[in-house]
Amino acid sequence: MPIDANTLSSFASEYAKGMTSIRGRRVQRLIKREFAGAEYVLLAQFGSGVAAVLGLSESGAAICATDGKGRQASVVKWSHESPAAIETHFDLYKDSLPVLSTNSVPLASLRTQVRLHLPAGAIPSQARSLAAKVLEVLA
Repeated sequence: MPIDANTLSSFASEYAKGMTSIRGRRVQRLIKREFAGAEYVLLAQFGSGVAAVLGLSESGAAICATDGKGRQASVVKWSHESPAAIETHFDLYKDSLPVLSTNSVPLASLRTQVRLHLPAGAIPSQARSLAAKVLEVLA
């Protein structure tokens, strides 16, 4: 069952808290739109310390890490059975968040690019098996 819209909205608001007001609203809109189908949305970190959003569902996963600066934000999505992910770059300069580009990324390549860390206690017990699948893919 997809995450509750109010819960996702609160999560997106918290994620965008340190961003400028315009960019923060755009990032919130992006998170709410692109992660609406997730069952769980967690706060994670890339190896570099950048905060990331991790969406989990029975069918797949998605990651977005942005500080709201720069021209674009990317969302990477993949199915648990797929050997590749789809990376979509969205234009943060426009309210409609149009797609700038979309490309396929082999999961093997994604492993070298993404060093994901989930803080202790950040994974609800019901989501542990889904998180384990993602960590296995990215390990």
